[in-house]
Amino acid sequence: MQVFEKSLVEEFLLSWKNCRETEDLDQIAQAKTTLTEDGERVELTSQINIRYGRFLFALVKMFEPATILEVGMANGISSAYMAQAQNNYLREKDAHVIIDPFQSSQWFNAGIALLKRLGLYENVRFIEDYSLSAIPQLEKDGYRFDFIFIDGSHCLDHTLSDLVTADRVLNIGGLIVFDDSTDFGVKYAIKYIDKYRYNLRRIKFDNNFVHTLREMTNKRRRLTVYQKISIDDRGADGI
Repeated sequence: MQVFEKSLVEEFLLSWKNCRETEDLDQIAQAKTTLTEDGERVELTSQINIRYGRFLFALVKMFEPATILEVGMANGISSAYMAQAQNNYLREKDAHVIIDPFQSSQWFNAGIALLKRLGLYENVRFIEDYSLSAIPQLEKDGYRFDFIFIDGSHCLDHTLSDLVTADRVLNIGGLIVFDDSTDFGVKYAIKYIDKYRYNLRRIKFDNNFVHTLREMTNKRRRLTVYQKISIDDRGADGI
């Protein structure tokens, strides 16, 4: 994994701006309906927009993570952008692990169905469970990841739970990305990370003035990215 320094940020922003490799996914992302596993057409909701779908695609394309962990699948739009980028350089079983406790009950397996229709399911291991229990089990099973995308429950305590468990399976140098950064729980989780999690370095995609202005006005970009620079070695006293 590369160190996400200023020059690489500039390269990434240019790649994101000029992304033209996701036209098929862009059309799917802006559609009003999608198909369930049974072929029933249902309303497409809660999906990432095209702009940040391309963000995920460009980020995975640039860093080429060997392993991706995704928390929250829903209709599978975010999954598809990341999977398409990964499939361009790697085809390996379990290279993309997705956790979603409601994929069948709430989303009628629409996310899984989408990846299969697009031929992007080859790398995927899907786990229908809560991340609170699924990620610790992945750790026990020896899984480690280079890229983690958190888009599960946006409650503060759930987001912090995802942070703690995900950090334990994230390789040093790996990236962790939080979706919906201005939502109540996620917003405050990011404030906590910035202040207390010294082993995670936030990647700024704006100059210092714009970055500070965004923070003050809660106009933060939808996706917030951190790079793991060391293990979390704080003791029981929090230091």
